[in-house]
Amino acid sequence: MSEEVRMAISPVNISRISHNLQASLVVNSLQRNQREVFTEQTRIATGREFVTPSEDPVAAGRVLDLTRAMQQQDQFMANLRHADNSLAAADDALTEVNSLLIEAHDIASANISNLTSAAERESAAELIAGIRIQLQSVGNRLFNGRFLFAGRDTTERPFVEALGGIAYVGDTGDLLTRIDRGQDGVINLPGNVLFGALSGRLASNLDLSPSLTPDTRLEDLNGAGGHGIRRGTLVINEINGAGVFQVDLTAADTIGDVADLITAAAAAAGADVTATVSATGLDITPGGGDITVTDTGTGVAAADLGVLTTTPTSTPITGAALAPRLTRLTPVSALAQGGTIDLAGGLVITNGPQTATIDLTDAETVQDIINRINNAGVYALARINDAGTGIDVFNQVSGAAMSISENGGTTAADLGLLTLAPDTPVSSLHGGRGLVLDPAADDLRITAKDGSTFDVNLDGVLTVDEVLTRINDAAVAAGVNVTAALATTGSGLVLSDGTGGAGTLSALSLNSSQAAYALGLTGTAGGTATDLVGDNPNPVKTEGILTALVELEDALRRDDTLGISQAADRLDPFTKDVTRVHGIIGARSQSMRSHLGQMQDAAGAAGVFLSEVQDLDYAEAITRMQSAVTQLQANLRTSSLLLNVSLLDFLQ
Repeated sequence: MSEEVRMAISPVNISRISHNLQASLVVNSLQRNQREVFTEQTRIATGREFVTPSEDPVAAGRVLDLTRAMQQQDQFMANLRHADNSLAAADDALTEVNSLLIEAHDIASANISNLTSAAERESAAELIAGIRIQLQSVGNRLFNGRFLFAGRDTTERPFVEALGGIAYVGDTGDLLTRIDRGQDGVINLPGNVLFGALSGRLASNLDLSPSLTPDTRLEDLNGAGGHGIRRGTLVINEINGAGVFQVDLTAADTIGDVADLITAAAAAAGADVTATVSATGLDITPGGGDITVTDTGTGVAAADLGVLTTTPTSTPITGAALAPRLTRLTPVSALAQGGTIDLAGGLVITNGPQTATIDLTDAETVQDIINRINNAGVYALARINDAGTGIDVFNQVSGAAMSISENGGTTAADLGLLTLAPDTPVSSLHGGRGLVLDPAADDLRITAKDGSTFDVNLDGVLTVDEVLTRINDAAVAAGVNVTAALATTGSGLVLSDGTGGAGTLSALSLNSSQAAYALGLTGTAGGTATDLVGDNPNPVKTEGILTALVELEDALRRDDTLGISQAADRLDPFTKDVTRVHGIIGARSQSMRSHLGQMQDAAGAAGVFLSEVQDLDYAEAITRMQSAVTQLQANLRTSSLLLNVSLLDFLQ
């Protein structure tokens, strides 16, 4: 309060100074009083405790921090509102999906009876087609001009008609929004999750991990312990030699850099130690004396590099395998530890009615292979698997079956992408139904072109290769010149007849077995044909809602009672899946609303605090204003007496 009641007149004795100095002191005093009046007027006019930061730097800093925090909170709240609205729109769409599925199931159930006529089932098929179209429309629903179920690519329509079915061409990732400092929230549901619109992956059954080269980046290595390579400082002790020296690896980018840094640090320390890169890891060679290799403090670089050696040794240190991960830039020549990959043959991908031959002759990197598959026009989606060891391929079309086979070479097998290979489990055949066998009798009868026959028992077989062995062994035992093998072009089993007969080569299921159907051997070879080429018994299909509806519609049009029953059974779990997903969306929406409420409370508290720091106390401000005006008036009167002139005269 001392500043507010200070004397308005300077204490300087002005009775013995010149008139000019007296006038100067009076003017300065008046200016100071006027500034105080102006400052208080400005505070009252703006409603702020201070006008410039220099008036109260500490409070000004607090105001700046609080303002920034409140601006962030405003953005977070806007994000939360958008997230809640988006999730609410998805919730409404899921309600509609659930209703349509119930309607489709009711139609299927009503048409299972053998008493239903073909005409009635044809009409029901049209209803199912309408439901499928409605579901596709829901999948392409817009919210604020963005596609709700397109993953992160919200500007492109996710569901399109293709290859006689419906293809999902949207993104498969989650769309995130920042809802708090360091916290993101998922605000969408990709269409492949909603409708099961991508097939199970055709996973490479080979480890295509590349060989290690000096150019392999550290970030592409799994490391000796599977934790990657965490850069740090190595401590190398050349006992009875150069002693202890350190190797700083923080700037290393490749494994070759690591080897060079170790060798250079050793040379600088006068140690006879060298490091080289092998096909699998990092090797360190002592110069003759014993060495140890350890980490500093809590570092783990030596352990990650597989060269941690705490016991002195004079023998070369062979580092553990560093397991390079497959990346899009991995050269094809480095795949499978540098093994041979046949690129000349190429792949044949068939999806529904469409077939494409993939030419890989000039492919240089894994990215080239992926691009050729993805751009083949058959809606096959290829990408590197999560483990970084191979390539996965997905079928994007609901209602179509996809197969990958050879084009006369071994490309598909070398990449591990054959849909039907010798090691394919028989449990995966026929859409996962496997081989339906008769455990008490033979399962398959093969009739050669000369009329001779032999029966095959498939009990206990686990792989396609074992099926082929059983067929060939049974043929030899029966003295029938028929052999079984996998097709070298195309995807399926091939029965080859060498009997020279003029009849028909065929395969027939025996007893209660469905082996011929499950193996794709339902055709025949007559006339001059000597090979019975089977259908692919292990195609890649989407197992989602849209596929079930396509198959239900097809079964209704074919008047297929069994197919209708199977399709109806498949719809049951999908209804449960939609209910489960519906719950997930509801929980996310509730979480967003709860977080929004908390954020609003926090913003309100911050606003109160900000007001306390910067907002003016008007009662106190008016008091200060009155005091400043009184001081100014007193100063004017006193000054006029001292100068023996009025202030107006002085100013004139």
